[in-house]
Amino acid sequence: MTVIVRIVAPSTAVVDRSKAVAEGGIDGAADRVGGTPTDGGVGSLATIAAIRYAIFVDEQGVDVAIEWDEYETVAEHVLLVDEGRPIGTARVRRADGALKCERIAVRASDRGAGWGERLMAVCETIARERGLDKCILHAQRRVEEFYHRQGYGVVGEPFEEAGIPHVEMRLELTD
Repeated sequence: MTVIVRIVAPSTAVVDRSKAVAEGGIDGAADRVGGTPTDGGVGSLATIAAIRYAIFVDEQGVDVAIEWDEYETVAEHVLLVDEGRPIGTARVRRADGALKCERIAVRASDRGAGWGERLMAVCETIARERGLDKCILHAQRRVEEFYHRQGYGVVGEPFEEAGIPHVEMRLELTD
């Protein structure tokens, strides 16, 4: 069974505890958190932090100092868990009259199985729940085609973010 965990606007203390265990690995993050407010379970912010650390910091070389930013406590964090195993995550927040989809990540071992599409569908559902009619994101150029397949179009010129080439993309939501 697949479960979608949504964590809305976590406190600074929860974010800090989660960051502290992130580098320990995805499957062990929740265990190391114990009984803290992150809940100590697989559906915790610590698990989200560990997925982001594994993908953005370890795999892609993003500086850990910029992976977590001032938006963590105002954003909604999404986690997909399948059969008790954390699969992928996204972070969303309102920006410029749209839902900005950020930190979208699927475990390397689970890519190509439709989980990214499922994460994007959850993001679009959240946008509709909030009465927004578009989603925006900064796509890494290497996965730009993935977002095109989801209906996103390029807006503007390519740019660099965290040392990685990106492009802004937008999806106009319809009923």
